[in-house]
Amino acid sequence: MIRFTPQDRQRITAAIHAAEKNTSGEFVTVVARCSDHYIFLPLFWAAIAALLVPGAFLLFDSGLAAMHIYQMQLAVFIVLALLFVFLPELHLWLVPRQIKQARASRLARAQFYQQGVQLTPHHSGVLLFVSLAEHYVEIVADKGIHEKIGEDHWQGIVRDFVAHVRKGEIVDGFVAAIGACGAAMAVHYPPAADNQNELSDGLIEI
Repeated sequence: MIRFTPQDRQRITAAIHAAEKNTSGEFVTVVARCSDHYIFLPLFWAAIAALLVPGAFLLFDSGLAAMHIYQMQLAVFIVLALLFVFLPELHLWLVPRQIKQARASRLARAQFYQQGVQLTPHHSGVLLFVSLAEHYVEIVADKGIHEKIGEDHWQGIVRDFVAHVRKGEIVDGFVAAIGACGAAMAVHYPPAADNQNELSDGLIEI
């Protein structure tokens, strides 16, 4: 499991301070260990495997009593369920990619509001979100920012961010993305005379 050192946190905070000197935009960084427990699907697959047990015994005409087959079913379900719970890598492997991305995206947007990013006076808040288990990255910007910066530019920043995350370079990804967002926003959101720092500058772990 990735651990963030005080030096890692300091680098991210310094990157935010540097970016916010050139723009009225404000940046919040959030990292989630996992975006969901995904309990339902692993239990679903464990149940499917257990239901196949009687068919296997009947296929080979084992002659086992129904009670013994039932006990085998129960044992298979319990063992697989425990494996899925205590082996997160196996657990996540069973979850379709689309579901993992949907859950991570939902959490990113929930964090945008939970952290108050939408409340900046110039509507220039940006959330940089990473979900480690899903290797998922999303940049959620306040209204109007995407239109001014352009979707292609945002997607380019996200692609570079994702490349860092896949290599385990989470902090480097945050620093690079914050710098790129700050440079892009400086043109449309220059520093305001009453530029106030209203949001957290530290890495938020959930």
